[in-house]
Amino acid sequence: MWFSGNKTELNLSFSSNATGGRVKPIKRTFSFFLINLLLLQMKKQCDQKLLIRMKTECVPCSLNLETQCPAGYTKITNGTGIPDCRYYLEIKTHTLSFPGCRHHCIKEFEQPECCQGRWGPDCIACPGGAASPCNRRGRCSQGINGDGTCTSNLSLHIVCNCVHGVCNSGITGDGRCTCLSGYKGLSCDQPIAECEALRCPANSRCTASVEGGRQLQCTCLPNYHGDGTQCEPINPCSKKVCDLNADCIYLGPNQHRCTCREGYKGDGQVCLPIDPCQATYGNCPAQSAICIYDGPGKSHCECKEHYTNFVPGKGCSMMDICETNNTCHKKAKCSMAAPGQIMCTCQGGSVGNGFVCYGNVMERLQELNSEVGGRWQGKLTSALSLMENTYEWPLSTLGPFTVLVPTNKGLKGTNDLLNNKQKAQYFVKLHIIAGQLNTSSLNNTNVIYTLTGKSGEISKGEKDNQLRIRIQGGRKKGKLSQGNIIASNGILHIIDKAMDNVEPTFESNKEETIMAVLQGNRRYSQFTSLIEKTGLAMDLQQDNSPYTVFVPSNEAFSNMKADALDYLLSAEVQSFYNTNLSQIGQVLVSGEEMEETDIVAKNGRIYTLAGVLIPPTIVPILPHRCDETRKLILPRNTNASTLCLFQPFSKRRCIIEGPTFQKTGCARACNITIKEPKCCKGFFGPDCSPCPGGFSKPCSGNGLCMDGLDGNGTCVCAEAFQGSHCQFCSNPGKYGPQCDKECLCIYGKCNNRIDSDGICLPGSCRSGYTGKLCDKQIVPCDPSLQLCHAHADCQLSDGAMSCVCKPGYEGDGMSCSKVDPCAALNPGGCNINAECIQTGPGEHTCICQAGWTGDGRDCSAINNCLLPTMAGCHENATCIYVGPGQNDCKCKDGFRGNGVECTPINSCLEQNGKCHHLATCQFESSHGWECVCPKGYEGDGRICYGNAADVSKTGINSVLSSTSNLTVLVPSLQAIENMDEDEKAFWMSKSNIPTLLKYVNVLGKVWKPTNLTLEGAHIVAGDIASTNGIIHVIDKVLTPLRSTVMPRLLARLEQMPDYSVFRGYIIQYNLANEIEAANTYTVFAPNNDAIENYLRDKKSATLDESQIRYHIVLGEKLLKNNLHNGMHRETMLGFSYQVGVFLHDGQLFINDAPISYTNVATDKGIIHGLGKVLEIQKNRCDISDTVIIVSGSLINITPIFVQAGEKKYCILSENNMRMYTIQIGCQPKCAKTVITRECCAGFFGQQCQPCPGKAGNACFGNGICMDGINGTGTCECGEGFVGTACESCIKGKYGRNCDQACTCVHGKCSSGIDGDGSCECDVGWRGVMCETEIKDDACNASCHTSANCLLLSNGTAYCKCAAGFEGNGTFCTAIDACKTSNGGCSVKAECRRTTPGNRVCVCNAGYTGDGIVCIEINPCLENNGGCDRNAECTQTGPNQAVCNCLKGYSGDGKRCTYISLCSQNNGGCSEFAICNDTELTERTCTCKQNYIGDGFKCRGNIFQELLRDSNTSRFYFHLEVRKG
Repeated sequence: MWFSGNKTELNLSFSSNATGGRVKPIKRTFSFFLINLLLLQMKKQCDQKLLIRMKTECVPCSLNLETQCPAGYTKITNGTGIPDCRYYLEIKTHTLSFPGCRHHCIKEFEQPECCQGRWGPDCIACPGGAASPCNRRGRCSQGINGDGTCTSNLSLHIVCNCVHGVCNSGITGDGRCTCLSGYKGLSCDQPIAECEALRCPANSRCTASVEGGRQLQCTCLPNYHGDGTQCEPINPCSKKVCDLNADCIYLGPNQHRCTCREGYKGDGQVCLPIDPCQATYGNCPAQSAICIYDGPGKSHCECKEHYTNFVPGKGCSMMDICETNNTCHKKAKCSMAAPGQIMCTCQGGSVGNGFVCYGNVMERLQELNSEVGGRWQGKLTSALSLMENTYEWPLSTLGPFTVLVPTNKGLKGTNDLLNNKQKAQYFVKLHIIAGQLNTSSLNNTNVIYTLTGKSGEISKGEKDNQLRIRIQGGRKKGKLSQGNIIASNGILHIIDKAMDNVEPTFESNKEETIMAVLQGNRRYSQFTSLIEKTGLAMDLQQDNSPYTVFVPSNEAFSNMKADALDYLLSAEVQSFYNTNLSQIGQVLVSGEEMEETDIVAKNGRIYTLAGVLIPPTIVPILPHRCDETRKLILPRNTNASTLCLFQPFSKRRCIIEGPTFQKTGCARACNITIKEPKCCKGFFGPDCSPCPGGFSKPCSGNGLCMDGLDGNGTCVCAEAFQGSHCQFCSNPGKYGPQCDKECLCIYGKCNNRIDSDGICLPGSCRSGYTGKLCDKQIVPCDPSLQLCHAHADCQLSDGAMSCVCKPGYEGDGMSCSKVDPCAALNPGGCNINAECIQTGPGEHTCICQAGWTGDGRDCSAINNCLLPTMAGCHENATCIYVGPGQNDCKCKDGFRGNGVECTPINSCLEQNGKCHHLATCQFESSHGWECVCPKGYEGDGRICYGNAADVSKTGINSVLSSTSNLTVLVPSLQAIENMDEDEKAFWMSKSNIPTLLKYVNVLGKVWKPTNLTLEGAHIVAGDIASTNGIIHVIDKVLTPLRSTVMPRLLARLEQMPDYSVFRGYIIQYNLANEIEAANTYTVFAPNNDAIENYLRDKKSATLDESQIRYHIVLGEKLLKNNLHNGMHRETMLGFSYQVGVFLHDGQLFINDAPISYTNVATDKGIIHGLGKVLEIQKNRCDISDTVIIVSGSLINITPIFVQAGEKKYCILSENNMRMYTIQIGCQPKCAKTVITRECCAGFFGQQCQPCPGKAGNACFGNGICMDGINGTGTCECGEGFVGTACESCIKGKYGRNCDQACTCVHGKCSSGIDGDGSCECDVGWRGVMCETEIKDDACNASCHTSANCLLLSNGTAYCKCAAGFEGNGTFCTAIDACKTSNGGCSVKAECRRTTPGNRVCVCNAGYTGDGIVCIEINPCLENNGGCDRNAECTQTGPNQAVCNCLKGYSGDGKRCTYISLCSQNNGGCSEFAICNDTELTERTCTCKQNYIGDGFKCRGNIFQELLRDSNTSRFYFHLEVRKG
């Protein structure tokens, strides 16, 4: 067909030349050629024939026999189609997936297309004619969707060079110059002197004559005509210079403009009729209306077939046939698929084509039994009743099943089955087969398996050739009366006889546990024995939780190989299994046949197997360590002072028998067993972890694993392999186990894994290609081809076309939906330890998760312990690998701390065997900590002996040897051990020993005490005779007042010239007396430089009193060793003002001030020098409540009570030997202060940390912080705000108050608090709100593909990079949002690029937040950081904390025990009083018998008072001597 139905007649005539001769006929061949040539030129439409392929919807195979292809398509598959798909069925609360079938269909399609040189739906010839469009000087917008516009070709033109003249320009011009008056020459650049005398009139000029050029004459100027003496302007409109359908407008001499008339378009020279139907389709909605051409520039809209009620601008409404003529099934939903076509979709768990819908097995059974006039009406009642009572839920909810349904007659004699539901259910399951077996499948097999595990025999009748089924062990054969009855979750076959009710080989018993049921069945005795050996029997005896057990028979164990059975018997093995189904309904568990199913016990179910399940891996039971042991006998030194080798503290002692006593010594040799730790082959690291790729095949068998205890598990791959476990080929074009196969991928990136099949990686095909091998070429579908989806391309292959969804979409091409490559089972081909991030339609990137490194396809675990920084662990700590990117730091033996900070432990003091009080503990790298006696002393450090020379220096030697009648009080070794460490260190120094020795020696006659105490010391061994006196061993070291030895606070500060300014402040504010009134104190004194620097920085003249008080802690004498990392102490300012102790890189800090000078002792306290002034931290707002209590006449005051100062007199009566005395007593008033801990506003947690945001502006003022002592520090943001610190606007909002809505339609909004709401448009859009689609390219394709062509107000076009890109518009590159300032992320966060110009912020390990604001994770906020409830948890770093027991408790912080107030210094009571703990932090003091007082001061009789005072004790002894 040449003319799309148009008929054309040709009338051709040929004449001879003008000589009047008769016409001669032209040869026939030439005439045919000429006719064909004309016909070709007149042909308008050149349609293209295409072959389109499609697939029908996936349905049950049994239903697919009746499935038809859509109208116009031809089915090319037979029968039930191709079983290559799955369909999904929603049944109640479940969604089930079933295997299904579909048909392939094809259709021939003629795609309308204009011939060359024509445009529009009517294929109109381009300007200049179809044979020479645009006169061959430009490009015509041709094709069925073209508009016939000519675009000029860019080519080089000859430029006129007329200096004083007019050029003969234009397409037909020759470039010659017409010179102006007074000039001549080819370029009109030569002046003529004689022209002035000629006086040529207006509109003329002086020129040389044509003849010879010597004579001058006047000629009309260009654009004028005349004889030179009179020149008139030329009017082009007087001639027909414009198109017939154009108007000519005179614009001046020889100037005009041609304008097409209304209804026409063009340049005026050529005007074409405007067809609104071709340009904008007449503003008719193409989907529902057609455009009718009414003449140039005129048209109207009419509704298409099956549409009605045209509304301008909206179109026509589709006629809803579902309302007028709904032919769908009652279980189907009717919807309009296309004009005049309805689509019926089965609902409620039914399947079918919508015109017929089939329900589940139970519904189909009810329909068959109740169908009026049906073949089985009322004949299936018994089967229906039996199944409803025993197995209704599975048959209506699960599947697929093949159900053999006996008729009522076939079930005769089984009425009593329902009396035992368990047996009835077993009988029903004898008639059910897992899977869908139609009659064709039954014809092709001899055996089927029912849900009980019992097999059935399939046979055919000899006479009728009908199928018959008999159950294993039965006699009846049920004949198939009707088969292939479709149900949504299976298929039904009607049989004339029920299966024999055979008994199960393994009976259920709901009253017994699984273990009891197994023990009662000998067929499974071997498995039962294994369970008893592994210790699982107790679990299977319990009925508190359900179990599912797969039990292999004894025969199954007998069929196993000996080595496999030995392996299973070697240890407890946990098996992992999966189930699948054979084609004949047999259920397999990990490939093993199931014999009996669903055996019910009290605590679960049992399934018996014909085989033994072998675990897929032996890693759970294989020993990872292969340690080696060896024995050594090493010699020892018998000298008691020499440490035994390898035992620096335990000292393997032996007994040396002496003549009168026994001594301890060391054995001569040590028999030591050395265990050398080693990993087994294929394991590495301290924990002996399996090598990458598995221990049995390290590095996938393609490399060498760095295994062993010191190995790091790295794979050194062979030459052809690469990857963390050598799982990739190093050549990107190779694949296969040996990396020797050439990849099949053509135009994509090859999957070069060793286990791949050589196809292309998903999403890697180059533009224009698709398929697994990226070998199928695709082209964008022509808009007129409305069969393919808008998001589909067309694939041409061997003349056939198929629709293929574009990258980023999935479907059959007719229907395409957006797909997220990261939502698949194997997200984007990323490594299991990588995160798949979608970057665009069908595009993604793989980024290894935190703790892993690699390119995303291959991610290796980061072992922090192998990094040069040792994961931040201290040099005296061991880094412990916890997991990828995670580790723990543990201080080595001999050190304490959190692993990041480790300080040496004085093991001599902490272990049972302590050093002698004269010895020091010294660290030796080879032996650890040792006790070493000081110079001049001998011993092993546990015992130190002073020599005579040192003793004589004390001046005591002469006294002890020459004085008679001497009493010596010697403290026992235990008494010395019990001394306070500070006291011991002070008095045992050589400078203070003489004072101590003189204090415990008494001159005069021998004193033989009875049952007395001296300054609280009791005699434990007395009357030890000597030649010149007597010795008493006492249980306490008597020490004189240290004030007689150590200077007081101001005196000590006077000896410290670098701290003189601080001393001056103590004097200025009169604080010395208040400090020294406390029993003990600790002063943190900033040095002079620190104070001067502080005053200079703060521009202040002096420190105020509160700042000085903030440097002083009362009630505790804190030596350097008592300052533990993370502890806090109350200062003189009160409980709300505390200082904290922190350890950083081995340096102690008080708050942020480093301690530069330590342990300067005073009489009662200690001074530490600071290198910085402490700034008062007001983050606590504690509440104090004072209770006033009036006591009795005689009171016991506890330490938390403070006397108010006011005394009221009272009357005290005493009864002594029936003699009453009355005297005046005192009744003091006492105050008890209770402090409730609270944080100030804007602070939270036990340590009152600042809330997120700026100081003094929690949550940046955009939200409310959950502050307070029990607060979490979380910001609850106000409306419009979001973020960890409410620092951002919610998506789509901008402005300071986040209350302005972004209006960008297709672009990126400048959002956020600092945003202005302006829009950066996406590719293809422009406008203030990016609301206008760019349809015309005013920039002539000069813009980059990632840029938009925009227009200025004056119409000038320019290129601008689209949102997410940067450049000059002609060249654009994707913006790296992380390039500067970490992308606006927190410095404690990682900025990760996503799509161009966008990024996500992820807080680093140890931090939490939205990435813009990252705050340190505080472990103390949850469960007190694992610390004891009587401990304070202090955060020391990101996700790091330390525990310190509160004052009054002792321990490591994880466990804290209460320190009895009475255990230290008798609780502050008198030494002659009894201290009793009444409750935590409180106690009472009661004077002992024969003493009187308030418990804090107890007075005895005169003799007792003389003895206890050191100043009167000598007088007491003189009295005793006189008595003697």
